[in-house]
Amino acid sequence: MYPFSPVTLTHRFTRPVSRSEITAVGISPSSSPSSPSLAYAIFPGAQPDQSWIDTFDLVSQRAYTKIVGPVASFSPTLHSPPLRVGKSAPSSASSSSSSSSSAEAFPRIATLSSTHTLTALLELKDVSPPIAWSPDGRTIAAAELPSRRQQISTTTHRIGTWDVRTGTRTGRVPGHIDTVTHLAFTPSGSLATLSRDGTVRITNPVTSKTLYKLEIGNDDNSGARIPRALGVSQDGATVVSVWGTTVHVWMPKHGRLTSYRLGETRDCEGWPLCVSPDCRYIASWTEEGFDVMDVASGRVVGGMDGGELVTAGEFSVDGRVLVVGRVSGDVEVWDVVDERV
Repeated sequence: MYPFSPVTLTHRFTRPVSRSEITAVGISPSSSPSSPSLAYAIFPGAQPDQSWIDTFDLVSQRAYTKIVGPVASFSPTLHSPPLRVGKSAPSSASSSSSSSSSAEAFPRIATLSSTHTLTALLELKDVSPPIAWSPDGRTIAAAELPSRRQQISTTTHRIGTWDVRTGTRTGRVPGHIDTVTHLAFTPSGSLATLSRDGTVRITNPVTSKTLYKLEIGNDDNSGARIPRALGVSQDGATVVSVWGTTVHVWMPKHGRLTSYRLGETRDCEGWPLCVSPDCRYIASWTEEGFDVMDVASGRVVGGMDGGELVTAGEFSVDGRVLVVGRVSGDVEVWDVVDERV
């Protein structure tokens, strides 16, 4: 873990996306020099049960064609095939407005929805959020829905994995007994999952065997077993999970666990939005605006007051960019600058 260090939040730009609130944001994990740095913002559409995904360039602010979908995830690699996830959900982030050269270097985006504007090469049926890509972009994970033959009205509480090139199932995470709300791949290809059953699991999806398990206590009335956020460090050694108002920093291979309550480390109340992929920061919205916490200490290291209510947030892979969405429909891009550098 990194030592405590203050950060400065520098505003890059604000993008008006919609007239309704932003429900989710994301940043492309691709670090290729030939690939544009992209972000998406999701907001409700005019039709009932319809959401739109707005994609744009983090540097040039260039906008791309909007895609229908309530859930999205960028591929970490280039040239992976566009996907159709769900009953009918095309998901290439490239558009007819993009040049052919930029489209070739455009990270793919998987969505859970349907749209007639894009053509997909692969369709996965009977899945639901959350979704996540493997680090090599060859596997996608999603929650399984009951098959049509199963006479049950709830989800199976299982996560499945599929080869995105062939659509072949490659594995399954069967160990949870309640809904899985967050998931992320480790560098080795295992899956870290958070479930409303109050557990964090690290599972080998190929063998369906649980490698490590963390049970979250619920000894008070603060909603300590409500999963809020998940982060897995790039070396796979650290798993950060937020449950209610409690943060757990877990090193499963070493059997180490550090936990603290936000009320004990923060001077003001904050509601976690996301954990940075490097497990260094947690972004939270506050009654005044939003701030960034140091994961190791739980201390607020930077913040910004003002503006409409913040409703979504996401860090870049290196933790140096933070995208936040607001209830006003605006999306803001902020640089997170370590003051030691």
